[in-house]
Amino acid sequence: MIECALSPRTFDCPQKLGPGFHLPARMTVLLLASGELAIVSPIPIDDQLAARIAALGEVRFLIAPNLLHHLYLQAASERYPSALVLAPAGLRKKRPELRIDGELSAELPAGLLAAVDVLRFEGAPALDEYVLFHRATRTLVVTDLVFNMVRPEGWLTHLVLWLVGCRGRLAQSRLVRQLVKERSAASHSVQQMLERPFETLIVAHGEIVREAARAQLTDALRWLLPSPRRALPEPAQS
Repeated sequence: MIECALSPRTFDCPQKLGPGFHLPARMTVLLLASGELAIVSPIPIDDQLAARIAALGEVRFLIAPNLLHHLYLQAASERYPSALVLAPAGLRKKRPELRIDGELSAELPAGLLAAVDVLRFEGAPALDEYVLFHRATRTLVVTDLVFNMVRPEGWLTHLVLWLVGCRGRLAQSRLVRQLVKERSAASHSVQQMLERPFETLIVAHGEIVREAARAQLTDALRWLLPSPRRALPEPAQS
């Protein structure tokens, strides 16, 4: 990954969802060319964490990247009342009490698009995930599209991840696969993601992938890709 002043920052939050079930969550802070910040998938932000974020710049955007990652969105929008809250269209219906200023499927602010490609994972409306490609640092940010729980904690975590097929490796959960209703649309979306020249893959659950990120994501999502006889296009060079 190209290290520079605009490199994304990540902050992790331990989550214990039940006895023996630990699913840590990651928030990503994208530094935009304007000096402003976009926070993807907010975690609980206390005063200490807020001070660390403030040292990076002003929070301009709060992004709920899919219909599942919204638990801490309300608190984040209250802490940053001037930030624009962006989310999938369906989140308004699911959580009508949340402040949502714009939909990720609509025309997005120029300040965000100047630094980030926002890509929708089509064909899975119950998830409706949006993936972000931070061009300056060649970083792809995903949420529940894939997990990378290499060293899970807790006996139940091991069991659940084994059952859904993503224990100890970068993989897509069988639960997410079941949410795919239009395979051709999902396939097209994955190909668009893989066309981006990313070198780092930030996941919301598990370890960040810094080596062979594109090849690993290709393997994890191979069931959605065309036949190996048809080569995928190489990523554009910048």
